[in-house]
Amino acid sequence: MRQSVAKATFWAAMETGGAQVSSFVFFVVFAHILTPDEFGVYALAMAIVGTVNILLFQGFGDALIQADKPDENYVSTVFWTNMLLAAGMIAVLQVVALLGPSLFAEPMFRPVTAWLSLLCIPRALVSVHSALARRNLDLKVFAIRTILGYLAGGLVGLALALDGWGVWALVVSTFVQTTVIVLVMWRASDWRPRMVFSMPAFRELLHFSKHFMAASMITSCIDDFGSILIGLTLDVSAVGYYALALRVIRAVITMTMTPLQLVMMPVLSRIASNRAKFGAAYIDMVVIVSTIWVPAVAGLGLIAPDLLPMVFGTQWGSAVPVLQAMCFACLTMPLWAFSGQALSALGRPDAFAKIAFRQLGLYCVAFPVAAHFGIVAVGIAWSVLSAIMVPVTLVALRQSFGLNVQELILKTARIALSGAVMVGVVLLARFVLPPGPWAIAGEVAAGSIVYAAVLESFFLPGHLARIVMIVRGAIPAFSS
Repeated sequence: MRQSVAKATFWAAMETGGAQVSSFVFFVVFAHILTPDEFGVYALAMAIVGTVNILLFQGFGDALIQADKPDENYVSTVFWTNMLLAAGMIAVLQVVALLGPSLFAEPMFRPVTAWLSLLCIPRALVSVHSALARRNLDLKVFAIRTILGYLAGGLVGLALALDGWGVWALVVSTFVQTTVIVLVMWRASDWRPRMVFSMPAFRELLHFSKHFMAASMITSCIDDFGSILIGLTLDVSAVGYYALALRVIRAVITMTMTPLQLVMMPVLSRIASNRAKFGAAYIDMVVIVSTIWVPAVAGLGLIAPDLLPMVFGTQWGSAVPVLQAMCFACLTMPLWAFSGQALSALGRPDAFAKIAFRQLGLYCVAFPVAAHFGIVAVGIAWSVLSAIMVPVTLVALRQSFGLNVQELILKTARIALSGAVMVGVVLLARFVLPPGPWAIAGEVAAGSIVYAAVLESFFLPGHLARIVMIVRGAIPAFSS
């Protein structure tokens, strides 16, 4: 069991790692070719389209993961339900596209949103195939599809950007990427939809999915909610700066948290009847993620003033303080980011929905106020709200399965203390080393070494050695 979970996590990490490396390289190139206004239009349109599309990624599809033994009628009902949802979402987004220019004072918003709404179709086509692969912990196909999709989409988009297509280069790139993903998933899976639609299966799906879809939609769209508010309050340039900062922080989230998020629900679902084992496994996963997340995000905040202008160009300097403000979430996000997967694995999507609605309420109050003070204030609000979500989530998890909150806080606090030592070393290295690219590398190296040494020797002895053993067991070349 542990080995299969480790291998699934390895392939999930390969997917997210390959996607981030390829997409980040293309993103850097695009940032030098396109303007903040062009990025802002695309980010604003994708924020709205992505918010709606989350229903196709999570909800009815994820009900297949939690179900005991879904039959063919059940699975086909999920597929056709998602296809109907896609058609409805396209209609809604077309209306949004018509109203958009009057809301955002940006004429390009209408055609870009109208075309991006069609992404609902390919995403509906792979929703069931993706859920079945996750249910079986067969995540190798995810790595293949994502890397090929990003490479194909990036190359096409880059060629168009160099040819002067502007924001349309990003739009076409996204369509190419999703098309490749559909082709790979359908080729890799033997499952094909049958021409059946079962109302009993639909009612059972709806019972689980109505809460999970609502919660997933809220938690997944909150970051994009900031883009929409900035577009309404400020301008598309500000949206572009926020989008770049969010893109960078999301890259770290994808590299550190997403692999575990992909496997957590199917893994915990298998031990949901044993609450003690369930709680121990949850704590173990959160602590492992925190071990990587804390130094990565804290270090990113420290080197952002040098890193962002060097990588993306000096025209993106206004994104630096936004990113630094968001990096304060290094201390809090892992403590609540996996609550949805844990509660859904227990068959409690209703509890997940309650947390999500509380989160939405907090954001609806804080983000509009912060946006009036500028994009940096939005970044600060992003981190403050992450801290507020910690007690809200931990109370719900303790009530649901008896989470040992004291143990979780104690272990993550020790990781945070190791991170604080790392920050001190990086700041010291900054005074010692001469400025330049090699100085950034030296700061990162010094901070990483000290962090690992302090954590392993003083705060959590044996913890890093155990992670190394898990990683070795997950890599096929070492485990075979």
